[in-house]
Amino acid sequence: MDVERNINILLIEDNHDYARLIKRIISDKSSNLMEVEHHENFSNGYERLLEGEVDLVLLDLDLPDSSNIDKIVRIHGSTEVPIIVLTGTDDEQVAIKAVQMGAQDYLMKSSLDSSLLVRSIRYAIERKKVDDELKRTEERFRLLIENAIDLIAILEIDGTIQYVSPSHKRILGYDDQDLLGRKAFEFIHPEDLPGVVEIFSRGIQKIGDENHNQDISYSAEFRFRHKGGYWVTLESFGKLYPPDSGETGVILNSRDVTERKKMEESLRSLSVTDDLTNLYNRRGFMSFAEHHIKTADRKRQRMLLILIDLDGLKQINDAYGHKEGDMALIDTAEVIKDTFRKSDLIARVSGDEFVVLTTDTKLNAIEAIRIRLLNNIEAHNSKQKRLYKISLSFGIAVYEP
Repeated sequence: MDVERNINILLIEDNHDYARLIKRIISDKSSNLMEVEHHENFSNGYERLLEGEVDLVLLDLDLPDSSNIDKIVRIHGSTEVPIIVLTGTDDEQVAIKAVQMGAQDYLMKSSLDSSLLVRSIRYAIERKKVDDELKRTEERFRLLIENAIDLIAILEIDGTIQYVSPSHKRILGYDDQDLLGRKAFEFIHPEDLPGVVEIFSRGIQKIGDENHNQDISYSAEFRFRHKGGYWVTLESFGKLYPPDSGETGVILNSRDVTERKKMEESLRSLSVTDDLTNLYNRRGFMSFAEHHIKTADRKRQRMLLILIDLDGLKQINDAYGHKEGDMALIDTAEVIKDTFRKSDLIARVSGDEFVVLTTDTKLNAIEAIRIRLLNNIEAHNSKQKRLYKISLSFGIAVYEP
């Protein structure tokens, strides 16, 4: 069982008779759990306070060796020990000023009774404990927020930024003054902005809705402009202020997913791209060809499908090795890319087979493609000093919507 320790009270009072009265009241009403140490002037009392092991100060404001408010300011600035002010002056403005400067309570000497004094002492000490615990809690939350990897922000209902955590400087490059008071939407990529605004507005509309579950979070992924001018991809989760908080707005928790997005794009690219030539592979071609055909149907545009084979790949591999065979495939890909437009769909669909899908409505398009391809093959063979020459076989099919 915990044993309640004595409360050490420092009484700074120049009236010895009043000091004896205070001691007697506390002794009679506190069951010997409060001990009073008396000093008759502020200087000595203040020095004793700085030595420590004092739980509360009973301070006479009318001491001659220091101004009234200066006493409280000095004590409050040097220690967190609670202060109860004692004075014979019935001045409400002095009382208010004393509390504003750090005193926990204000007692009139002329109307002081034993129960009031002891109760005030106990309340002041308990309030101090509550304040200390609140400060510790606030400090823990402050440390959590200041050292959080995620970005924490508070927005008003119009998107104005009220608060940002220090991590914004580390991740996005902005100081507080760069963001506070500005609309968050100013920093979002134009392509992502409509979706973000729609999600934000949908959440704000729930304010005041009694049936709305405040635990629901609203998520969005968007690009946010870094102070350096480039884009950082954020994954953001927003929640409305609790309805009983008296506040309106949105609390946002966001994290930087830029590297994850790059990795996802890289993996997606690998799944549809040929490693050797960097053209689309069969899967990529089939996926994008469907989109091209739908577009051609909608616009009533003719399309051409060109099938191209690299001649003699096996002979090149057998005669010069597979490394040279790979170079022949890379050269073929370059010749094909030089022949067609960047908007055309080009792929390597198997070992030595390539395919091109192009939209071309010119009457002489087939002949023009044949001539360009032959000329590019000839130009390549005359420029590259290989042990072999590139030879291609190709055919062209027409698609009419």
